[in-house]
Amino acid sequence: MKGLTLFEVLVALLIFSIIAMGLGYAVVAGKSALFASDIPTQLRGNVLFAIMQMSRELRQAVPSATVPNAEESSNSVTFRVARYNETTGAIDLQPITYQCVGCSSIVPGQLTRTSGGITSVIAPNIVTPSGLPIFSREDIDNDLIIIDINAQKADGQGRLYQDTEQAIVKMRN
Repeated sequence: MKGLTLFEVLVALLIFSIIAMGLGYAVVAGKSALFASDIPTQLRGNVLFAIMQMSRELRQAVPSATVPNAEESSNSVTFRVARYNETTGAIDLQPITYQCVGCSSIVPGQLTRTSGGITSVIAPNIVTPSGLPIFSREDIDNDLIIIDINAQKADGQGRLYQDTEQAIVKMRN
């Protein structure tokens, strides 16, 4: 009779197991590399989304009603934007606040937007490196406000990814 011996079956099973483990490791490594490469893209997208939204609203802000005032810095900014009130038919100044909640130079926090009593998260993983503020006003004559947003996030292996953006917005109203 022709057939396989127990030794031949065990050797074939061992070879197959080694190949399967190698393929499994390659799949896991590829998956973790894909997630790690996605972190910088997520950070940049979050920061750019936040800056675009804040810039759009700050351009419509009333400069004299914006906090921080001239030559001040803060991790929050409150301003008022003119909005049409359908109920009364008048133009109201609606207050809007952007604030970094839980932000520090070590622990990331969230950038939130509050308007009409509703608070929503605009960007996660926001930090304030060296205690630097997010919002500052240095030029009251030209109604400029400076926004500095820093985001950071670590991957599963402890590598830290960062993204930093700055916008200088001229308030028009």
